[in-house]
Amino acid sequence: MIGLALLGAGRMAKVHAEAISAAGARLVTVFDVAEAAAASLASKAGASVARTAEEALSHPEVTAVLIATSSDTHVKYVIDAVQAGKAVMCEKPLAPTLWEAQQCVDALGDRSGKVFLAFNRRFDPGHAAVKKAIENGEIGNLEQLTITSRDPYPPPLEYIPKSGGLFRDMMIHDFDMARWMLGEEPISVHSRGSCLVDPEIGKLGDIDTACVTLVTLSGKQALILNSRRTAYGFDQRIEAFGSAGMAISDNPKATGFKRFSSTSFGAPDRFRAFFMERYGDSYRLEIEAFLNGLAQGQSASVNAIDGLRAVYLAEAAGASLRLGKAIELKPNCEITWQ
Repeated sequence: MIGLALLGAGRMAKVHAEAISAAGARLVTVFDVAEAAAASLASKAGASVARTAEEALSHPEVTAVLIATSSDTHVKYVIDAVQAGKAVMCEKPLAPTLWEAQQCVDALGDRSGKVFLAFNRRFDPGHAAVKKAIENGEIGNLEQLTITSRDPYPPPLEYIPKSGGLFRDMMIHDFDMARWMLGEEPISVHSRGSCLVDPEIGKLGDIDTACVTLVTLSGKQALILNSRRTAYGFDQRIEAFGSAGMAISDNPKATGFKRFSSTSFGAPDRFRAFFMERYGDSYRLEIEAFLNGLAQGQSASVNAIDGLRAVYLAEAAGASLRLGKAIELKPNCEITWQ
């Protein structure tokens, strides 16, 4: 059984700890600068508490490391873990800025392909089925992709200034999904953003409602829609439209319940409440993919280079919003804006 060290003990670390157990791996040790949080999570998982990240990385029973600390520490811990000879899985984003993400990839060199980036939505069964339908030619040639991602409610206001902004914090998943589904790199991005949910978010320098259009060299189009608030639950859908048909990954309902009467016709059950209910299976499946790749000596199916390119799209989207124009994208993630 593969032993893992978990760096971080916050919300996402708790999600990953459960996924590690569900995937049949063993959580060996937990480190967090908040010692009480690390102790609580370690106790629930039957793991030890590491006093430092270095202690966790040097534990003799640790083969792999899962990094779920604050975004500004990811690059350091990824490089330290790789240099310690450990397999690495890192929560998104790879880094809070494009410059830091590029520095990380440059430092890793050809080992970038071995670092697994936790873009869990690639492993959602519905989204993965759409990707398979595209690859199998079931919808003909993909022409348009629409990704809808709306949270049920905005994060606490104190989170906004340190989030990196909607494009880097929330839409980063959708940028990765768009690249994965399109099968080729976008050559331009055009974004629009508003503050329609909470004016306080705008006062803090961010937006809460956004749409972004990506276009590839062959002309494929991707439209990404984000909102920090929905009145009906966690809204997560993908529509892939092609020359011979369409494939959709829709919102799963809590029970599939419908009611028919003289006053209602098929009233559906509500959407899942938030990300853990909606994407719970994907966290287990991505851990399984990480562990299976490790056991078979394969490169990571979604890696640090994917993380770099997602951050590049996020930064370009921010520039497009700021400058009010489409931004030209380069294959080497070069900044083409001022």
